Amino acid sequence: MQHQARFLQGSIFKHVITMSATNAIGLCAIFLVDLVDIYFISLLENSAYTAAIGYASAIIFFTTAISIGLTTANGAIVSKYIGQNRRDIARFYVAHISLFAFLFTSLISSIIWIFAPQLLSAIGAQGDELSEAITYLRIIIPSLPVLALTMQMNATLRSLGDAKHAMYATLLAGIVNALLDPIFIFVFEMDLQGAAIASVIARVSALLLSIFYVFYRYQMVSFSKFCDFSSDVRIISTIAFPAMLTQIATPLGNIYVTYEVAQFGTEYIAGWAIIGRVIPVVFCLMFAVSGAIGPIIGQNYGAKNFLRVREVLAESLKFITSYCLVIALILSLGQESIVNLFSAKNETGEIIRIFCQQIAITFIFTGITFVAMAFLNNLGFARSATLLNVAKMTLGTVPFVMIGATYYGAPGILYGQALGSIIFGFVALVLTLKVMKQIETSHYVQNNDQSPSY
Repeated sequence: MQHQARFLQGSIFKHVITMSATNAIGLCAIFLVDLVDIYFISLLENSAYTAAIGYASAIIFFTTAISIGLTTANGAIVSKYIGQNRRDIARFYVAHISLFAFLFTSLISSIIWIFAPQLLSAIGAQGDELSEAITYLRIIIPSLPVLALTMQMNATLRSLGDAKHAMYATLLAGIVNALLDPIFIFVFEMDLQGAAIASVIARVSALLLSIFYVFYRYQMVSFSKFCDFSSDVRIISTIAFPAMLTQIATPLGNIYVTYEVAQFGTEYIAGWAIIGRVIPVVFCLMFAVSGAIGPIIGQNYGAKNFLRVREVLAESLKFITSYCLVIALILSLGQESIVNLFSAKNETGEIIRIFCQQIAITFIFTGITFVAMAFLNNLGFARSATLLNVAKMTLGTVPFVMIGATYYGAPGILYGQALGSIIFGFVALVLTLKVMKQIETSHYVQNNDQSPSY
């Protein structure tokens, strides 16, 4: 079954909206279930449980970022060959990238499972919080390879322009998780363990559906050149490792912030855990845009249509800015509803209100950074994206958070992190514009129709 590149013609804005919306629905379903998880746990009226989720989630966020980084290799390579109408080569890379993702995440999950107590202790977990977080993390972390393969299948579907079926897989996971959560948590009285088990089952269900679409509907996997896997690993690694480093910079920064917040007590950590679950739900479209525009960039870049590549950047930035403004306004007006929903009192309620009133608006710059990173990775400048994100994680996070914590306590941590995001949002955009100009100039001067080597 032959499928033509879809993004080489038609409205760029429509492509951005369609890909982002379908991607966001699936992501939101999963993130919403995470939010429901913490809501159900809050009903148990045990702040140690809520704090435990906060600590474990910091590690899980890190592993998810690794899986997302691996999909960047899929989007950059597969969508490029589809844009060049070289479908057979794309099929080989889908197989090899998926195998690479499975092996690498299996190694990572094993290491985290073994050293879970040490990792959680290092970021501030102790006592009952530590014990519960270890149990929760050790149930979920073995399913990391399942998550990585699901993301690879969905990335392949998006590279083909079929965001709808990628959405179905993640939506199924969300539904399964939402149905099983109350059963395992309350009916079976398994508390945090029940929430973790429900998440694992949901991940498996998403993988089975996404495999069906990729293997049987599109026949986009071929192992007929398995002997070439070792040589392809070098090509895949060239993109995958810088992209992973780019992606894990944010969760590493989040782990550091969690460590700093932990110094101010369980109530603040509980509030931070709630904020951490609210953010992906309300800003799901922002997270979706960065992954959704990759295939649009890749196909047009592969076809050497630089005007459309620039249009993707402009439309993405307009969309991100408008969306984040609306969400920030809604959060500001609805802050008390969030506080009441989670029965957040004292310091827990305080930090939630600060986020809704003052911090949410700065996510415009986080969104700009995500868009810029998507362009750098898909235009073959993954190393630049990595250096930029590492700089944001260190220079753009640590000193600002430390100063904020010193002078303004736990709320100052949020202020410092937000200021760093604003500064690096501008830096990321300037770097992206410079890279695009460099690529265009090189192409037109040399009049070289070959795609840049990855």
